[in-house]
Amino acid sequence: MPSIFISPHTKIAYLFLGSTIVILAGVIFGLFNVSIGIEIIITPEPEEVDINFEVQINEEVITEDSKILSGRILETVQEAQEKNMAQATVSMKDYAEGEVILTNNTRQYINFVVSTRFGSPEGLIFRAVDRIRIPPNGQTTVLVRADKMGGEYDIGPTKFTIPNLRDPNLKKNILVENKEPMTGGIKKTGIVMQADLDKAVNELKEKLYTTGLAEIERELPESDLKIIIKSDILEEKTDAQAGEEKAEFITLVKLKIGAVAFKEKDLLDIALEFLNEKIPSGKKLAAFEPDSLSYRLISYDPEKKLAALEVQFRGYMIIKADHQILEKTHFRDLTAKEIDNYLAD
Repeated sequence: MPSIFISPHTKIAYLFLGSTIVILAGVIFGLFNVSIGIEIIITPEPEEVDINFEVQINEEVITEDSKILSGRILETVQEAQEKNMAQATVSMKDYAEGEVILTNNTRQYINFVVSTRFGSPEGLIFRAVDRIRIPPNGQTTVLVRADKMGGEYDIGPTKFTIPNLRDPNLKKNILVENKEPMTGGIKKTGIVMQADLDKAVNELKEKLYTTGLAEIERELPESDLKIIIKSDILEEKTDAQAGEEKAEFITLVKLKIGAVAFKEKDLLDIALEFLNEKIPSGKKLAAFEPDSLSYRLISYDPEKKLAALEVQFRGYMIIKADHQILEKTHFRDLTAKEIDNYLAD
């Protein structure tokens, strides 16, 4: 096979070209490696931030303090008493009774014996409990009792006749009437239980609260105001005790209702200020829960037109991209596993 002759000059040229290519490839590879580096993608996990603070409400003073809430302060006092029935109550027939007034338009004394009968327009008979003596041109009041037991004898004011009175002159000039109802035809007896007292007081409180709230709402025609209520019992009493034998009892309640009204959007703005102040350096507010805004009235002064709310609010914070723990120099010369461990810590 014939051999190919290459001159020494040509061999030197080929060797130089090959060395140049190898060196150039190394330089390009190095530059490429330095230029792309390592890309680290961090997705921060939100952290809860809960705050609890007090905010002042001022009705009259205009202030530049952004943390003073403008609002209305109102107060009303409601009082009422009600008659209540014991749950364990029994009704029984008895004799109704009451007082009648006898008027004598004659010039002589008129006397009637015990058990003198008086008839109502319905034919119901009542009898005098005691003897009766009426002065000339005068009046007297006597106690009368129903002839029979039963609730039909519980009648209202009316005029009576005297069935046994035969003298036409006396029939014309002796007048009988009652100004107050006859009562007692049905008597109720029972035992007052603690549950009866509690129920009566609570129901009356609820009625007074509803009445007071309606009164306050009439003073606040604006529809976008939030109203917070604080109520206090000034007086609470009944005329019975648990275990007492009584069919009816009276409950009295006196209730003071204080209210503040404000725009909830204004309170939300203040809550966001407090929330941002609590977030530490290197982190920022990422989101908040509007529904987490809760508050209660802790004090109010209707004379000074001042009030205070206790407020709770929740938000979420995340780390900032320029936080010191994310400084690039912290990751220099670290392996992927070491970077994972660093970020996990």
